[in-house]
Amino acid sequence: MSNCKFLLTFAPMKRFGLYIIILYSVLLVAGCRDRLEYPVDLTPKPRAEAERTVIIYMAADNTLDNYPSAARADTTEMVSSKDMIPENVNFIIFMDTRSGKPAIYELSAKNGMQLWKQYGEELCSTSADVMLQVLREIKTFFPARHYGITFWSHATGWTPRHNVRRKTFGQDDYPGTSTSGETEMEIPVLRDVLAQLPKFDYIFFDACFMQCIEVAYELREVTDYMIGSPAEIPGPGAPYYKIVEPLCQGDAMGIVRGYDSGYPSSIYTGVLLSCIDCSQLESLAEATGRFLTPFYMGHTEPSTQGFLCYCDMAVNKFTYCFDMRTTMRRLLPPEDYAAWMELYNQAVPLYTLTPPHDGRIYPEWYANYCDYSVIVAPECYGGVSMFVPMTRYDTDGYHWNEDFQKTAWYTAAGWAATGW
Repeated sequence: MSNCKFLLTFAPMKRFGLYIIILYSVLLVAGCRDRLEYPVDLTPKPRAEAERTVIIYMAADNTLDNYPSAARADTTEMVSSKDMIPENVNFIIFMDTRSGKPAIYELSAKNGMQLWKQYGEELCSTSADVMLQVLREIKTFFPARHYGITFWSHATGWTPRHNVRRKTFGQDDYPGTSTSGETEMEIPVLRDVLAQLPKFDYIFFDACFMQCIEVAYELREVTDYMIGSPAEIPGPGAPYYKIVEPLCQGDAMGIVRGYDSGYPSSIYTGVLLSCIDCSQLESLAEATGRFLTPFYMGHTEPSTQGFLCYCDMAVNKFTYCFDMRTTMRRLLPPEDYAAWMELYNQAVPLYTLTPPHDGRIYPEWYANYCDYSVIVAPECYGGVSMFVPMTRYDTDGYHWNEDFQKTAWYTAAGWAATGW
């Protein structure tokens, strides 16, 4: 009896164990087959929609990444201010430097600065195709209700790149793309890239000479506000430890105030800044044409004596970009100037300049390409530059008058009727 009990008990247990082995084998094979046919997707998934995505586009494959690297210094300032980044804000940095392959980083209060994507090859960050690819990728994976962008690089304003020593926006020492090894992006090309993306709350140019009326008018439909300097900016650029918070808030005037509060420093004399409300630019263009162009009718050329100029250095022959407010004040009768200023202050709600310090009498700005970087009449300063055509530009080989005719501002502000 005992033996029979043993056999009856053992047989079912043995069959049960065999079933377990067979079932495990089937599941194991099926599991292996599933992993072979359906590999794990390692592609990053888009984040949930944030309130704002802040983009820092650093075209630093140039002298700004020399030692000491201005690019590294500014990103260090950003990292030091990471606690100012709210949880519902994406803070994304695209960095293309001389010293490494292009990469995208994500900066947050919780995790600091983390590599999100490393590109395997060199890119030309001033190429329209590259810029659009990078910005679309950021938009796709870091969607938001609002966007703000900072363009960080060398720059010189609106004039096309065929002019000697002109960079327009950006400079990339990408090999093999030009005889000089340098590439730049013209403003209409930048406009066309940005027009394929959601409209920006602000565009902040941490780059020299970009706050000119010609650039602002070209970009008026792709951004609400434009922030920058009509002149050169100091080597360290923006003090990011003072502007990370307004960048995240979408506070255009706060960016100007924060930037301005970082100067003067012990080395750099000052900085000139302004904020442009792009929704007001068409009204400003109409008024500028109505009041200004009569002085230039018939290809006449009023004297520019007394105009505040932001780059006047004969050795370099930079564009003579004049302060817009100073130009109008010198030319217009008081009643016309007052009427024009009402519209100007709506279009340019904030313009700042570093007050005189260290025994200086007048405000100054840091300059390499201006022999006289002093503002002797602060009451005439307006923080935005404009181009004024001159006969000399037809003969000096730079074709600036011809290039000016291609700008949207030339048409909108009535210059076509003057003969220039």
